[in-house]
Amino acid sequence: AVSHPSAARWPSRPAVSHPSAAVLPAVMSIAALSATPPHSIQARVVPVRRRVTSSRNASTSSSNRRFSRTSLRAAATEQVTPDGVFDTAPASLPVTPNKDPPTVVAVTVTVPLACPVSLKPLDSKGFAPESGLRYAKADGVWNLTIGSAVNSKSAGPVSLTDLARSFLPKDLKGLLPTSAYMGTATFETPQVAFAYERGWRDSFKRAGFPGPEEEFELAQAQLLPHAKHKILLDASCGSGLFTRRFVQSKNYASVVGLDFSAAMLTQARAFAKDEGLLSNEDDETDETDETDGLVFVRADIARIPFPQESIAGVHAGAAIHCWPDCRAAVAEIARVLEPGGSFCGTTFLSPRLPFADNKAQRQIDAVLREVSDAIAGPGGQRGFRQWNVLDLEELMVECGLVDFKADVRDPGFVFYAARKPKKWTEE
Repeated sequence: AVSHPSAARWPSRPAVSHPSAAVLPAVMSIAALSATPPHSIQARVVPVRRRVTSSRNASTSSSNRRFSRTSLRAAATEQVTPDGVFDTAPASLPVTPNKDPPTVVAVTVTVPLACPVSLKPLDSKGFAPESGLRYAKADGVWNLTIGSAVNSKSAGPVSLTDLARSFLPKDLKGLLPTSAYMGTATFETPQVAFAYERGWRDSFKRAGFPGPEEEFELAQAQLLPHAKHKILLDASCGSGLFTRRFVQSKNYASVVGLDFSAAMLTQARAFAKDEGLLSNEDDETDETDETDGLVFVRADIARIPFPQESIAGVHAGAAIHCWPDCRAAVAEIARVLEPGGSFCGTTFLSPRLPFADNKAQRQIDAVLREVSDAIAGPGGQRGFRQWNVLDLEELMVECGLVDFKADVRDPGFVFYAARKPKKWTEE
């Protein structure tokens, strides 16, 4: 037994149990209380993991800091539980602050789909009052290309290619691409959509691409924090290689996977379902009030179907070299970006000559493009464009984007980023 001369001076604060109280490092174990005098307490320190707390409303005045030994004994008896420890802490002992994590409140954001003709928001049924056109979602994908409105389609095929395509099964229609530009048509084919993440993308490493994981981190560093808990557009998403990573990061309220290729979007949805990011219910919904974390849209990158300043960030991984009209595409990206939002992506650099600086490399690239265009002739097939850093920077400036950055890796990889300014002031 340990005689505690100040036992009778313990504060008489009422004990209040609370499920969210912090952990007390040690409490007093009371033993043989009835066999000891009121002024003596048998005590030992017992380390336990029990949540205890003291009353927040107890008075600290000097008049309440003394009480009789009989009161002490009664109070102690009331606080003893069957396991022999205090259910609540004496007020004089230190209490660890509550370290329970705060409750995270889910934020719901509606994806603002728009008519590709008027660029005005669609209503909840996919109707655009300004143009009188109505759009629909089929197989979980919104088709928002010009000419895809369900109340404006022609009665039947208008060309031999359209006629042949109409006889093909849905999954094979991409064998006859709708685009005349090789950089776009290549990815409309189902065989490329199937092969993209099954070996095709791995070949990019020979050009210096560091791989999806590092490329994803490069993009995150530019897109966040402005786009956090907002809407992110993954432009030319392909099979969803980065779209899925953006969703799984849980940094964004919603991620939109946009591509012109129906075959790519079909593959992207299949991968997303395999990873538990989509359910079968998404195929049955035919309303524009999309509040899911993942939405797929078929659209032209040069006519992005979103209202002005409605997207917090845009990513285009290994994509800009495939776009038929890069100026029109980046201008559209600048239109839909919120002020302060970033646009970033990756692409292939043109073969660099030894000892040639960026200016000389740019001049050489321009000459080679002119020769290529002359060989192709008017209306000839144009393929993939390789870029140099100065051309990329000029493109961003032409479209009103600032703070251009470039991360170059030999022999032919570049990650680029630029930002839409929050406010322009004329100098």
